[in-house]
Amino acid sequence: MMIPPLIAILGRPNVGKSTLFNRLLGRKEAIVEDQPGVTRDRHYSQGTHGRYAFRLVDTGGILFGDDHPLGDAIRKQALFALEEADALIYVMDGKEGFNPIDRDVLELVRASGKPAVYAVNKVDTQRSELMVADFHRHGISPIVGVSATHGLNVDALLDPFISLMPESSDVPDRGLGIRLSESDTEDVKEWLETRFAEPPRVTVVGRPNVGKSTLINRLLGEERLVTSPIPGTTRDAIDTLVTFKDRDYHFVDTAGLRKRGKVSEASELYAQIRTDRAILESEIVVVLLSAEDGITDGDLRIIRHVIDRRRGLILAFNKWDLLKDRDKRDIPTFSEVREEYPFFAFAPMFSCSGKTGFRMSQFFSEIETVRKWYFSRIPTSELNAYLQPIIFATPPPRLKNTPVRIFYATQVQIAPTVIFLFANKPEGISPQYRQFLSRKIREKYPFPGVPFLLKVQAKTKDR
Repeated sequence: MMIPPLIAILGRPNVGKSTLFNRLLGRKEAIVEDQPGVTRDRHYSQGTHGRYAFRLVDTGGILFGDDHPLGDAIRKQALFALEEADALIYVMDGKEGFNPIDRDVLELVRASGKPAVYAVNKVDTQRSELMVADFHRHGISPIVGVSATHGLNVDALLDPFISLMPESSDVPDRGLGIRLSESDTEDVKEWLETRFAEPPRVTVVGRPNVGKSTLINRLLGEERLVTSPIPGTTRDAIDTLVTFKDRDYHFVDTAGLRKRGKVSEASELYAQIRTDRAILESEIVVVLLSAEDGITDGDLRIIRHVIDRRRGLILAFNKWDLLKDRDKRDIPTFSEVREEYPFFAFAPMFSCSGKTGFRMSQFFSEIETVRKWYFSRIPTSELNAYLQPIIFATPPPRLKNTPVRIFYATQVQIAPTVIFLFANKPEGISPQYRQFLSRKIREKYPFPGVPFLLKVQAKTKDR
């Protein structure tokens, strides 16, 4: 399958790059706020232009002022994007007119030899259209006057790159979830083969400043994401590909999840929304915890959130290198953690260090294990042959003196996993009994890292 070209959006801070990014995609993905510096990392996504597909990367301001504490790191990210892109869109502010400080960057764009279009943004009045002529005087070509806010002429920015784009039908989507029935075995097999041919989608979440970006940079072997000891450096969900042993993995770095009461800026609230969407679009979520802090109330909220979304769950205790001088007897073992918090005892746990690279390879082995079970299906006959003796030996309690009977169980969905129990009195199956059956299912089918859902449906015996 053809890989769509990567088009980088470059420009000074606050010229409307993220608004244009959203407009070209036809959906709101990048955080937009009327202040410089909201976009810090490279932000990747995929879109279509008519029947053609492209990839797009949004960047921070390439000429960010020296007074910003992250200025150098943001500028470096934009220059990386210029280097890796197949084509470039350089954005300028039509209301301000040509700014001489753009000149050096324009020279870099020209020197790259890559196809480029120059967008004069905020062209939404007759007067601002006249201002576009000022840019021609500086030898900039081709120029397209656009209004990212209103959608004026933005599609014209992509027309010069059509020859680079494959048809969208040749590019796999990333949809998840499939309903199952006994008659669709071949369809399920075909779907699974297609899904496994694509890179696993892994979202990394955690509290602010637990080292998410540092860890992904270690996996990449380069400074793809902006890192800083300043909590909240990552404001958005950032996509990136990692290759390990000739296998691609689609990692998404996210903003640190906070309690709603602690979200102060509008951009932080948007970041929380983007993080939740990244979780929903992923197959596996790695919750990164600080080995130094142990499991906090904030960590427990995040873990419960991932379980509620029923995505594959892995717990990684980062910053393990900081514990080398501490008495290991003060650090709870993973067995003790599982005993204290049984609601996530099914999740794989391991220690690591994004700073030193300690146990980085274990990430990939755990991802492969959880992903295999995330897409696993238990045949109905096999599941019932196992469960019926257990239900017979330990039946559910009677409901108002009426026996509660479970006729059979079947797995109705994978990715995420859903199992139905069909019973004569669904209201008689208590949460405690469902937990009992869930534990029994895991004894034979462990589903490591998979928070499957066990639901009860009404059914009479003769139906």
